[in-house]
Amino acid sequence: MVVELYARHAGGLVRYLTNKFGDPDAARDIAQDAWLRISRLREPSALENPRAFLFQVATNLGIDRLRRTQLARRSGAEEIEAESLAPSVEETVSHRQSLALIEQALNELPDKCRRAFTLHRFDGLSYAEIAVTLGVSESMVEKHIIQALKALRACLKAAEATRSTQ
Repeated sequence: MVVELYARHAGGLVRYLTNKFGDPDAARDIAQDAWLRISRLREPSALENPRAFLFQVATNLGIDRLRRTQLARRSGAEEIEAESLAPSVEETVSHRQSLALIEQALNELPDKCRRAFTLHRFDGLSYAEIAVTLGVSESMVEKHIIQALKALRACLKAAEATRSTQ
């Protein structure tokens, strides 16, 4: 039964798959896989329409193959994209130096100024909450945060100037 089916439909199946998926080599591979699937059936003679079954199996195999190919391409593209997004060694060193300078600048701030800034930026507290915590007015909290931001900007500007002269 399978041999007879193959003799009658092998060429047509390959042409159909080539038209559907656009690659004659892939079409031959898919057709071969479809023939193997048909040959493994316990009772291929029980099929009502063996030709339709064969073509449907081949189509499903082709779609699976296409999906795997697309997934592999996307995965490869994501890996390439992730690699291109990764910072270089120089950038990593530069960022670490900047963080060290920021930490140093924060440590040089007056205590309430530093605490107001860290409570706002790192803990997400509002000016009113910080005012209660520190026992100062909201306007004083605002002044402390402005003072901290100015000090940090000056620190980063100096670091950038140093890097550009190196």
